[in-house]
Amino acid sequence: MGKLEKMTRLVADGKHNAFTSMTRFGNAIYLTYRTSSGHGASDGRVVLLCSMDEGKNWEKLNSPYQSGRNYYEGFLIEHKGKLFMYGGAFESNLPVSQQLSSTYVSWSSDGVHWSEPQAIEPAKWRFWHPIAIGDSLYDARYRLTTRDNMTEDGIFPPENWEVDLIRSTDGLHWEFVSEISRNEAGNECELFYDGEKLTAFVRRENSPCTLGIRESCPPFEKWSKVRDFGVCMQGIIVKEVNNRRFLFGRQKISSSLIGSVYGDRSLISVQGYAWESRIGYWVNYLQLPGAADCSYPAIVGLDDKHILVSYYSQHEYLNDPDFADMDRRSDIFLATIRTDGDLEWGKLPPYAVNLLSKHGVI
Repeated sequence: MGKLEKMTRLVADGKHNAFTSMTRFGNAIYLTYRTSSGHGASDGRVVLLCSMDEGKNWEKLNSPYQSGRNYYEGFLIEHKGKLFMYGGAFESNLPVSQQLSSTYVSWSSDGVHWSEPQAIEPAKWRFWHPIAIGDSLYDARYRLTTRDNMTEDGIFPPENWEVDLIRSTDGLHWEFVSEISRNEAGNECELFYDGEKLTAFVRRENSPCTLGIRESCPPFEKWSKVRDFGVCMQGIIVKEVNNRRFLFGRQKISSSLIGSVYGDRSLISVQGYAWESRIGYWVNYLQLPGAADCSYPAIVGLDDKHILVSYYSQHEYLNDPDFADMDRRSDIFLATIRTDGDLEWGKLPPYAVNLLSKHGVI
């Protein structure tokens, strides 16, 4: 039996649907995604869905991020008996290209009734997947400090990006802990805590755009040197389910030799990795259907052998005559995946090949 047991095209309504988040709260699974007219459009709002039967059927609920701003995501996490939703947002009266975004928070005690969105201070920072460690929440906030000095191909210099580790005990008020990334074009940064060390997976926007990995031990004030993942991964999620660690995200073909990411966006994929403890590194697990504008996966465990993965993609429309990359139609997908499958040794990051050989695995 294959690792991908079921694929559901959950939302396909002609709009640009993207940027999923998903978590358990109470007896239900909650899922959010952004709906708009395009990736860079100014009309974004966050849709909230709820499933009481393990993702088979979904009910639309009132979302706190429906109007007043151009919302981009609604990251979900339970903390001290409440469900929090963190939304990155631009003001809706100006194009995205003329603004710096900020983060807002709303919370609910029952998943149905939500507080009014509250601005997270300081402004002009975006959140990425808060996680719980002990009685606190931690997040890797990131920001583009200025839109000055953009190159002709739309790339900002490395020094324009910053990533910090922050901490909160109430989910509303946050304090600075340490600097994670400076001068390397770092932005979206996934955190994973294994009980001993905190790992930061930093998306690096400038070529060759490969993922950068840093580690820190409590109290998380000092970070190791950057280790190169060797592959361009963006919009990622890392989660341990059924005693197995998974990483999912958008994989782009990159090359340090040509100094950029290859331009063929039909070669983009939604790739899953699993942690191989024998070598202490990530190995290909499976590839999900996806191309062009895609990624922002979320993971929820279903039982002792399965996970549910949500994500968005435009792959269904690549051959349509009116296809528009990062614009118009993009759909939300749900994949039911086995967690006990074999690793795919054929395609490996460069570091993994050396480690496998060193440890006699291949």
